[in-house]
Amino acid sequence: MRRTHAWWLGMAAAWLLVMPSAAGFSLWPFGSRKAAPPKEERRVTPDGTPIVEAKEKPDPVDTPSVERLEKLAKEGSSGAQLALGKLHFEGRAGVKKDYKTAAHWFSMAAEQGNPRAMFNYALCLDGGLGVEKDLPKAMDYYRRAAEQGVPEAQLNLALMLEERGQYEEALPCFRALAGRGHTGAMRRMAEYLMEGKGCRADIPGAIRYLRAAAEKGDSRAQVRLADCYQRGEGMSVDYQEMFRWLSLAAQSGDTEAQAKLAYCYLKGFGTAPNSDIAFSWYGRSAEAGYSAAQVALGNCYLQGQGTQRDLAKAAGWFRRAADLGDPLGEFSLGVCYELGRGLERDSEEAIRWYRRSAEQGYAPAQYNLGAAFEGGKGVPQDLGEAIQWYTKAAEQGSPEALTALGLCFLRGRGVPADREKAQACLKRAAKLGSDNAAEALKTHFGES
Repeated sequence: MRRTHAWWLGMAAAWLLVMPSAAGFSLWPFGSRKAAPPKEERRVTPDGTPIVEAKEKPDPVDTPSVERLEKLAKEGSSGAQLALGKLHFEGRAGVKKDYKTAAHWFSMAAEQGNPRAMFNYALCLDGGLGVEKDLPKAMDYYRRAAEQGVPEAQLNLALMLEERGQYEEALPCFRALAGRGHTGAMRRMAEYLMEGKGCRADIPGAIRYLRAAAEKGDSRAQVRLADCYQRGEGMSVDYQEMFRWLSLAAQSGDTEAQAKLAYCYLKGFGTAPNSDIAFSWYGRSAEAGYSAAQVALGNCYLQGQGTQRDLAKAAGWFRRAADLGDPLGEFSLGVCYELGRGLERDSEEAIRWYRRSAEQGYAPAQYNLGAAFEGGKGVPQDLGEAIQWYTKAAEQGSPEALTALGLCFLRGRGVPADREKAQACLKRAAKLGSDNAAEALKTHFGES
């Protein structure tokens, strides 16, 4: 199902103001937003970098001294060179951390064909650690290590290829990793098969990968699988299964799952409606920084759903989402300033937040900004600017913007009068449910 938003109309001064509905969303309420858990990324920084050790670690009692390692390394032992490089990279066993020396020993071992050293040297080249950053050379070493079965190299190579849009080449790496049980790779395989990236689309195959990752406890796969149950993508619509997978992911701390689970409780999808539980889950997700949940929590305070109505707290949560760059948060904060909801009325501040939202392509904000310029509310009147914003919103199917644009064409406000264009805009708006457009069609064109 395509993501949509529900809206109602209110009057502010002499112009229409589009505002969020009580719930703020219709099913499905939101996809991944700015604060959602990140995608898999290759690791190229010293902190937490998965430097690879030898496959078999020596018994601690038999661990050779640094001096012994240096002697063996200089004699050409690739295993000693790899171990010595790791000590210098991490600064262990009394060895000072030194990326340049680490890169030297990794390079020596890699040139002897040691696949794990190839990967470690690639990391150095990838991150510019001890050597000059060289992504093409790093990719070459990742590839050489990946061909010898180093899973970390397969992952980084696949991600680099993906960044370049070389999906067909990345696919075998992800497939190999998925076969090893790597849940991130399973999700990538599902994505590729869903969208036909580098391969022919295969929805059933994608679902199998998603389910396998979800059953291994991967919360991101669980959320994606829940989305499939919600949309009936590759399976029958099943809100109970959707709810089950969201519950598992939410309990694991996935902020998107928590927000979606809250919506299920709010609307009764897959469970009995319970606004108190919905408010609690929205709160957990919002406190963790998920902007969509912050907007939804603001709406709970605005409408008194699961909590006491509190306009100041509503505005506070809208501001937190807006500060994260969430377009609906920016828009909702603009409405608070426009109407004095939990904040002192301030038309200029309203315009500032509408503009930030509108510039991200949010149609209701584009409409409100157009209305402000048409009416000179918070900004100097500028009919040309109004037409530009109405047009942007109309192109996204905003019935309010289509109605406003139609009336501008009808009256010649900011554009040359054009009854044909006016009628076309009003017809589109009426089909989208605009009573104002329907009334204008009846009044000016005799259409009922």
